[in-house]
Amino acid sequence: MDSHLKYFGKELKIMRQNLFFTQYEVSVLTGINVETLSRVELGKVIPKFETLEFLSIPYKKDLNSLFLEYRVDNYNRFCELRNRIEAKIDNDKIQSLDIELRELNHYLIHTKNLFYRNLITQLILFIKSITLYKNNKNQGALNKLIEAIQITTPTFNMDNYKSFIYSTMEIRILMNISLTCNKLSDKKNYLEILEFCTKRTDFSDPIYPKLCYNLAGAYIREKHLEKSIKYYNLAIKSARENRNLNILDLLYYGKGIAEFKLHKKEHVDSFYKAIVLSEAFGKDNLKETMTNNCQELFGIEFN
Repeated sequence: MDSHLKYFGKELKIMRQNLFFTQYEVSVLTGINVETLSRVELGKVIPKFETLEFLSIPYKKDLNSLFLEYRVDNYNRFCELRNRIEAKIDNDKIQSLDIELRELNHYLIHTKNLFYRNLITQLILFIKSITLYKNNKNQGALNKLIEAIQITTPTFNMDNYKSFIYSTMEIRILMNISLTCNKLSDKKNYLEILEFCTKRTDFSDPIYPKLCYNLAGAYIREKHLEKSIKYYNLAIKSARENRNLNILDLLYYGKGIAEFKLHKKEHVDSFYKAIVLSEAFGKDNLKETMTNNCQELFGIEFN
């Protein structure tokens, strides 16, 4: 069945307005972030079951049942593929992404749903940008990322990015735009885009820990070490509460670096947790790198 998230979002907006609620008032009643409400009403995101459960109370309607009429066909399959892509990126297996790229192109040929086609096209461009980035073709990578966002936000450019509401996929792309800006020595956009994305993203969103991780790393480079630790702690809390555990080793390692630079004794515990977690997740290369760095750079030896 074809899905029309924008139609679903418009219906939710009409329901809210008929009840004389502002988005802020709904946020106060339900605890749902105003940014999330905006994204759902604009058809920018697949709403979570829990989000619709909370909204059902003030809206006086079973919104999960209503959403069944608008769902994206095979979206779970698409999510599984996207998770595989993220796992390969996280584990630096970029060379093998051609398998997922072929699968995405196959889906694109056989998919009629516009929302779904846009997501697939964005992901194809995103993978191409990652490959260019890894090969130090940074301007080409940036161009692909901008093209990807313009699929769903046609008037987007580097000067007006703060003017729009973004889906999780678009935030992911925008985060990579900031990282590419850093490679292009555009330090201003690097830090400002990361800060913008982090402020605009829900604590429960799967991308939130990665945003905080990258922002904390940027703060280390800028020597804002207390800020860095603050965002590492937020990322760790989000990752634990939302069972997004695969990034925890990197978060603890980054936190340990900031603590070491601030002469905080807690850095030893953070490094230890990072190494234990990397072993638990089967990241042998990462474990070896972190263990060697702890010994050579920080004078700490773990047996």
